[in-house]
Amino acid sequence: MGKFLAEVKNTELNKRTDRITEIAEQLGKADGEDFLAALADPTIRPTQILKALQARGITMSGSIITRWRQTKNVTR
Repeated sequence: MGKFLAEVKNTELNKRTDRITEIAEQLGKADGEDFLAALADPTIRPTQILKALQARGITMSGSIITRWRQTKNVTR
């Protein structure tokens, strides 16, 4: 293994939580659970979720919702 690859493998990753978890925690218990339920509901569009978050002063990209749904196999 070369020096560069060894450095890459030995570099610690920042243990940052994902944006979905951050927002759920920021919203509090009840609203956080509702937020996660809305994400898991394929009949709710990402723009609806984004507008509700914006009303609470929280911004995020719609692509985060799309990627989250893809990883959780949420389909219509």
